Amino acid sequence: MTAFEKFKWSNNPFILQINPKLFTGYEQPVKTILNHIENRHKIALITGSTGSGKTTLLRWLESEIEGVSALYISKPPKDPVEFVRIFTDIYGLSLLDHFLNKQPTLYTLPKYINDKLKKQHLLLLIDEAHETNKDTMEWLRVLVDQINNVTLILAGLPVLESKIKESLQTLDQRITSRTVLTALTEPETLDFIRKRILSVEGHGFHPFSEEAVHKIYHRTGGFPREVLKMCDRLLTHAFENNKDEVSAEDIEDLRELPQENVRDDSVISFSPRPPSPEQIQSLPFRQKQILEILSREDWQSPGTITNSLDLEQYKSRAHAVRSVNNILHRLMLEGYVQRESRGKFFLYSLTPKVRTVFVRE
Repeated sequence: MTAFEKFKWSNNPFILQINPKLFTGYEQPVKTILNHIENRHKIALITGSTGSGKTTLLRWLESEIEGVSALYISKPPKDPVEFVRIFTDIYGLSLLDHFLNKQPTLYTLPKYINDKLKKQHLLLLIDEAHETNKDTMEWLRVLVDQINNVTLILAGLPVLESKIKESLQTLDQRITSRTVLTALTEPETLDFIRKRILSVEGHGFHPFSEEAVHKIYHRTGGFPREVLKMCDRLLTHAFENNKDEVSAEDIEDLRELPQENVRDDSVISFSPRPPSPEQIQSLPFRQKQILEILSREDWQSPGTITNSLDLEQYKSRAHAVRSVNNILHRLMLEGYVQRESRGKFFLYSLTPKVRTVFVRE
């Protein structure tokens, strides 16, 4: 028997899997994007930290928006020529073009797409846009300029907007909607958990107590991926301990920072005033550097963090790892990072409120 079978569910509702049918929350960002599409504006930008729900939002738009030809691209190509293959795979070539072995080039691609679309509206959704290069982004801008009925929505980490502002001013000037996904509100988080449970034939919040789901929100800061991971861990904990209910006390049992002089990350989450960007900028250089590394990817080990540093500044890699461990301990004391035990190792992540500051920068 598995944890989800114990509660008579059809499967585990908290696995890390994209399911656009279960998209929840972000009421104002969604309104902004839907208005952008409805008015057929050209380019919109969605940014947010890892796990904030960008991909789920894009897949929801792909499946739910009617009256458009939606095309979702999980990652933009490194070589702009790949756009030719992407669109010819979707729209195909005529028998004559096949016979002549003739296909569009980057320069004729806009005409090819316009001919295929006719008057239909193309919704082009590009995920992980921060991973591509300047040349590809420039060609995207050219394509969007020359395709008659297209809405391009770019999604990526917060660094994407900075890259566009710094080196792609022409593209930046064409962005008419900018949306930041920070985290779900408390009511949205509760609805997120409830909807997940209902999707596997469960009822309400069971087996989570109402106090527990509120505690989950404050521990995770409402970041969807963190909510899923914590719910999954709590279910496993309940199953292993033969418990029929997940209580707020169970959440405390899973804490990895029992020291009295370490701030409670749930208190940090509950605080109405997260640290300001100015406070983070005033931190020592190494502390800021490690926070920036953690803002790009959650739950990293000290060794993984060390790999992102300039090791020439240290006598050896062992010295670097020792230094990183000391800095992480200091950042925990100050409430900037949290840690979890994974077997014999500790992994580190920004606390929810600090992560929100990095999303907004």
